Amino acid sequence: MGFADSLKKWAQSKATELVTADSDKRENAAASADAAEEQARSDLGETLLRTAFPKLGEMADRKEADQLAREQARDQARRDEISALPLAQVQLAVTGHVSAQWSGQLRLSWQDVAPSEPDPTDPYANKPMVWVELFAEDAARPDLGGLALTHWGFQLPGYTGDRTYDLTAIAREREAAGSALTYEEWAMDFANSDDSSFYFYADAPGQASVTVSEGGRKLSVVIGMSGAIGDLTATATISR
Repeated sequence: MGFADSLKKWAQSKATELVTADSDKRENAAASADAAEEQARSDLGETLLRTAFPKLGEMADRKEADQLAREQARDQARRDEISALPLAQVQLAVTGHVSAQWSGQLRLSWQDVAPSEPDPTDPYANKPMVWVELFAEDAARPDLGGLALTHWGFQLPGYTGDRTYDLTAIAREREAAGSALTYEEWAMDFANSDDSSFYFYADAPGQASVTVSEGGRKLSVVIGMSGAIGDLTATATISR
């Protein structure tokens, strides 16, 4: 396919994508346009393509700008949601891949999850649970040995108030019954790269537990985790 043919195919597909109201047809046209555009780029380049079809180039620019605006709006909504959460005082130490200590305030989400119907594959399905998440605001991310903390989440299945929850034993019990953890819900995330997250699972290094005291106002946490870049154990006191 020559450059002129590539331009023609791209123009036809792009026009279909921009004006059609049929979602399936629009998706197919978008895929066809993307493939044709890539071929056209390799034949001569985007500059000549835009010169040949200035109106479609302007429409593509507007579409890209609209998409960027939507992404920025979603990011701002996420930041607003985090900043509306209450603050918790946190003393945090990590060892393993990096060793560091930090003390300060993080935004806390404490979500009480109601029991669901009994499930033979999950002995904790019909028990109450608490989902704890800590969020760092973008301008105040804790530095842990060069890793910028953004989020840390863990759960307390079978929550009944003040006591010690052996997360390792709970995870193994659930796994033996056939219920695997959703690792993203048990993650410590950092801003440095897509690979700089650590996850708790049944056979994660060390023993994981959370002791709840003072009527649920204080948590003493030890959780071992693993990720693509190594192992990490987090020890924390969280006061809310």
